[in-house]
Amino acid sequence: MRIDSISHQIVLLAGLVLLVFTYGCSATAEAQSQGLPVWIDNPSDQYSENQFLMAVGSSPTREGARTQAQSNLAQIFVSEVEVNESYVNEFQEITDSEEGTTIRENTNLITQSEVNSDQQMRNVEIKEMHQASDGTFYALAAMDRIETAQLYSGEIADNQNKINSLRKNAVQTNSRLEGLIYLKQALATARVNEMLINQRAILSGQAARGNVALPEIMQEYREAKKACTVRLLKDGEVPREVQSEITRKLQNEGFEVANNTGDPVIEMTISLMMEPVDLNRPKYEFIQWALQIEAQNKENGQWFSTYMAEGREGSMNEKYARQRAVQAVQKKLSSEFAGFINKELLSVE
Repeated sequence: MRIDSISHQIVLLAGLVLLVFTYGCSATAEAQSQGLPVWIDNPSDQYSENQFLMAVGSSPTREGARTQAQSNLAQIFVSEVEVNESYVNEFQEITDSEEGTTIRENTNLITQSEVNSDQQMRNVEIKEMHQASDGTFYALAAMDRIETAQLYSGEIADNQNKINSLRKNAVQTNSRLEGLIYLKQALATARVNEMLINQRAILSGQAARGNVALPEIMQEYREAKKACTVRLLKDGEVPREVQSEITRKLQNEGFEVANNTGDPVIEMTISLMMEPVDLNRPKYEFIQWALQIEAQNKENGQWFSTYMAEGREGSMNEKYARQRAVQAVQKKLSSEFAGFINKELLSVE
């Protein structure tokens, strides 16, 4: 009985091996029968998966095939690592303002927006290019795992040094505003580093070792926000919707809005002028509006640049024209005010 059982297992194993061999040969034969190289369907037949991360792309043009292969390669990262675009944009704002460069030149971090663009990834080589009989081009993009992981390691280390310096500056400064700025920059860099660490893990095949400082920086940032208060003052009538939009933007960028505080870090005065204007158009009423926000650093008495916006809205009557004007002010603040805050209030000279 035992001999029969062993013989039966040997027969099954031999059949399985034969099946795999037959399937591999048939796939290769099919590719060859169509005049296509084997690497199009199975890149690992020609290049080691342990050494390279690979993807194939196809297109009616040579450049299109190259771009598609790179995009497919980048998609591997995006599908396996969740990349928060808002964190990347925040990091890019800091990089742009401090170094005058863009994130593509500062990090290997791959985002969904880059997968959908024509931008080329770094350290990617087109190993193979083939044009089929029907004119279709095929490209094989490959990324050396060890070399690229080393690039990631270098950038992660550089970012960590920057984080350490920013946290040190936050402790040493006597300004609550500067402390918030330094910690916000440290947090943005630490979040990007966390994503870089995860993407490096995909290349190395090892478990990601998280940024142990990230929770600490987040706590330090929360405490700095509580200490960095803004008091809003109104010069004349300011609709509640407009003040709420300003408050929301300030809070999103890291400030605490506390109008009853006696010791604010920043004091803002909001002025909104809305007046009827005659454009000589029967059955229509128009409102001309102008928004002005003045901000002062109460720690040193210095004034920031003034935020200004203006426009004109019309409707069937003055009531609705005013409503549309308020909505236009909200829309303007929604698209522009965060940039003003980061450029004027959250920058260290």
